[in-house]
Amino acid sequence: MDESFLTLHTTLAPEALKEKLRHWEPWAHRIDFDNGVSTKDLKRRIPFSEQPLNKLRMVETAIPFEDISGGRLLDIGCNAGYNSIYAAMKYRFSTTGVDNSPRHIEGSKFLASLSDVSCEFHCESAETFSRPSEFDVVLHFGTLYHLPNPLLSLQRSFDNLKPEGYLALETQVYDHPQDPNICYFMHMQNNDPSNFWALSTPVLKKNLELIGFANIREVKRVVLQTLAEHMARIIVVARKPERPAYSRPNVAQNMNER
Repeated sequence: MDESFLTLHTTLAPEALKEKLRHWEPWAHRIDFDNGVSTKDLKRRIPFSEQPLNKLRMVETAIPFEDISGGRLLDIGCNAGYNSIYAAMKYRFSTTGVDNSPRHIEGSKFLASLSDVSCEFHCESAETFSRPSEFDVVLHFGTLYHLPNPLLSLQRSFDNLKPEGYLALETQVYDHPQDPNICYFMHMQNNDPSNFWALSTPVLKKNLELIGFANIREVKRVVLQTLAEHMARIIVVARKPERPAYSRPNVAQNMNER
């Protein structure tokens, strides 16, 4: 089985399945079915990912999924739910996917219904979704630079993790060779109103540290010709310590006491 994309079982006839899948066209990611149907044969968005599980497969080398199998996983910006469903199928995770697109949530629920696994999907904000100390793993792929408040989302991810839980983050960064602390305000880049901030790699890692994460490791860095100058896509894995390394100041409380 090719584990760079999902292959799902279905009892539906090919034409009946295609009719259902057309509700969520254009598809941005390849998902195959054992009756011969594939989203690659339907209307496709450009770009279209032939290997949507590749980010998670890279993270598998840095997080001991086998050791925490059967745990809880949060998938931020879940899109069509393929990472959540894969984790539930392979590692028996109970997964929760959140996305701000009702269309993505509906498609994810349909795909999960074919899989007979424990997945739930909710139309929620990556900046505010809160289930403190519930998850063993938080996947945060391709969403951070689309958020007006990226650090708030990273704080939520930290709070939602159990002690000793793992964050797997993939995002776009801007690393200017003359000043590593410059971050890039990329709102409307490529005419996309959802683009907001590309943090620099040092700023991203420092803020993960300030939030409380430990064992921060860069797993992968890719420079693409389609990205703006000095930009790259990186995958970072970090861990929430069993105990806080220090007591973080409550800024709101300090302001009120002045």
